[in-house]
Amino acid sequence: MALAVCMAALPCAAHETSSNKDEVLKLLNELEIMSGDPDGDLRLDDTVTRAEFTKAAVASSQFRHSAASSLSVSPFYDAPYTHWAAPYIRVGVTNDLVSGYPDASFRPDNPVTYEEGVTIMLRVLGYTDADFGASWPDGQLGMADSLDMTDNIKNTAVGSQMTRGDVATLIYNTLRCKQKNAQTELISIFDVSFTENATLISTSKEDSAIPGDEVFTDLGSFKIRDDFDYSRIGMKGDIALKNNRTVIGFFPDSGAEPDERYVVYSMLGSDVVAYKNGEFEIVDIPDAAAAYDGTQRSTYGAVKSTLEMGDIINVHKTNGNIDYILFDKGKMCGPYTVTADSSHISGAGITESTKITRGGKAASLAELQSNDILYYVPELDMAFVYTNKVTGVYEKASPNADAPTEVTVSGVTYKIEGAGAFEKLSWAGGAEYGDTVTLLLGKSNDVADVLTNGGSDAPSTITGYAYSAGTKTYTTGDLKNYSGYYIGIATPGGDTYEYTCDRDCSDYKNSVVTVTLSEGKASVRRAENSGSVGGIFRYSSGKNSLGGAKVSSDVKILDVGTTDKNEAPLYCAVYPSRLNNVNISSGRVLCSSKNGAGEIDSLILNDVTGDSYTYGLATSVQNISAGMSLSGSYSYLINGVSYSAATSNTIFSIGRDMGIRLNSAQNPTSISNLTELNGNIEILSQSALSCGGRTYEIPPDVQVYEKTYSMSDEYTMVPMSDISSGSHTLYVYYDKLPENGGKIRVILAVRK
Repeated sequence: MALAVCMAALPCAAHETSSNKDEVLKLLNELEIMSGDPDGDLRLDDTVTRAEFTKAAVASSQFRHSAASSLSVSPFYDAPYTHWAAPYIRVGVTNDLVSGYPDASFRPDNPVTYEEGVTIMLRVLGYTDADFGASWPDGQLGMADSLDMTDNIKNTAVGSQMTRGDVATLIYNTLRCKQKNAQTELISIFDVSFTENATLISTSKEDSAIPGDEVFTDLGSFKIRDDFDYSRIGMKGDIALKNNRTVIGFFPDSGAEPDERYVVYSMLGSDVVAYKNGEFEIVDIPDAAAAYDGTQRSTYGAVKSTLEMGDIINVHKTNGNIDYILFDKGKMCGPYTVTADSSHISGAGITESTKITRGGKAASLAELQSNDILYYVPELDMAFVYTNKVTGVYEKASPNADAPTEVTVSGVTYKIEGAGAFEKLSWAGGAEYGDTVTLLLGKSNDVADVLTNGGSDAPSTITGYAYSAGTKTYTTGDLKNYSGYYIGIATPGGDTYEYTCDRDCSDYKNSVVTVTLSEGKASVRRAENSGSVGGIFRYSSGKNSLGGAKVSSDVKILDVGTTDKNEAPLYCAVYPSRLNNVNISSGRVLCSSKNGAGEIDSLILNDVTGDSYTYGLATSVQNISAGMSLSGSYSYLINGVSYSAATSNTIFSIGRDMGIRLNSAQNPTSISNLTELNGNIEILSQSALSCGGRTYEIPPDVQVYEKTYSMSDEYTMVPMSDISSGSHTLYVYYDKLPENGGKIRVILAVRK
């Protein structure tokens, strides 16, 4: 039964085989070659009889339409014409696809062996015994291996009984082979062809511009049917096409699932911050990587600037190398306003298992607070919650108050995002120019919702630093102008609020005040400190204290630079770690409050850190005194940028090449010298130096300037890593010693 074969003479067709048995059986069922039970069971582990295999082989061949529905002659004595497989056995024998045994039997119920199945399918391709060598079955099996017919077959031992799964794989592989003496694959007899190495990019589900009955790939668009498997989108593989147009099968490459999947959280400069596997991380993808956005082929670098929160990035790799990237527009629901009655939960569809981030940190449902703004991504079962709020005076709506798309509150313009915000800020919602409103800001700092007239849940009493006060002019609904009093407040957490007042509060500017809100109007009084506190500030895990008082782990701290109402306001929020081991005298505590547990939960300090000031290096100083007339001209560098200032009737006592402190970079009304560190200075590392036997921290925001020689007028801002004690003479300036809250602000390095 086996004859000689010359391997060099065989046309070895290049094609891809598939290990996906379900896809293979689906295609064979489509071609009416093999099918499962009526209940859909594919029975892949069942053995296949010679009769069953013969039927499948005939159905795979050019003789598939030749089987008569009835016969009057039996092809074999054990396969009478009444046997269900007799028509297929007759066609198989007549066309030299199958043969019987010397005793004139066919043995239809015997399991087909591996070598028998391979030989039959080689004959389906058009090969004959003349093409095989004399060594049965080595010639047949060798030829089949060279044609990739045996790929992904589990049991290839001679004599082994073939299962339905292996038979399906053998037939599929054969369909992918070229017929003998032809350039077309066997499957072409079904008017089916394969488009290889295609990436399924999108359908109408991902891009509304794509027709509902098409799939877009990197090799073109094709028709799809109702049975199309949309879960294959994003995968790469071979597409089986009917009449070169309609997808009837898709065979994904091994490992074709996305290797990495990110949900975009925000943009940080040119970096994409995303959520992956429960953690935030910077997406590390080369800008040149191929990317698909809908039907458009591009690069990751070109597309990433358009990404928004909730967008999905699917990264596909082979052997660790990126093949391509697919983008899915985020299916983000919201914004929802968190409510005390939890109606936001049913509205968004989130559950206890939903992953939640609040203010960039992992949170639980119980940690959400009223008037938080929530968005939900159903596909990822993730919720993003924002807590930003702005309280101020409603000054303007654009294009008009009937249909506002933008509003101006306390001098800042915000886009309107949520329907609730639109309704409340329009005239129909009752908001009027001059009202105090609280804007609830969402993911892009747009207005998601509004609390009008302060809102029932807005703070009724607030204590903070009055950074501005006076009068403003507003336009009423009938377009008439009027003036009203206002006051601006910075809270210990650094949030700012602006309120309309019942009187002129200008005298309160740069002081700590308490504001009580009633029906949108603010009553203001100077704040009273809840008690004298002071001492060493300790901030470490579980041991937070100020002197003898306990400090809350989430304490809010504001450090103000001036309390003089005639000066420009200076304030900044301070992280508690900034104050660790700093001695804060009680005279430096303008205000403090405690929570229900008796812990300090807020502090307003008077110039403890100095961080609200601006620091730089004086490069030119000219002070002129002529009789009773005083004037000055000054040049200085701040973070490498040159500034200048001129004064009349006053001068600043500062020196050239000295570190300086200013209350403003431009038009300062106060400039003073920093303190120079005296002694032998040695740089220990980029973050530490020593002087006089003491080690000082070099903070990350220190300004380092280099000069080539002492009298040079050219200054270059350089990183700390460019400076060394051996090659430079160092001049180090600080505002206060670290134990008093100060730090090194400026270093001048002159080359030796």
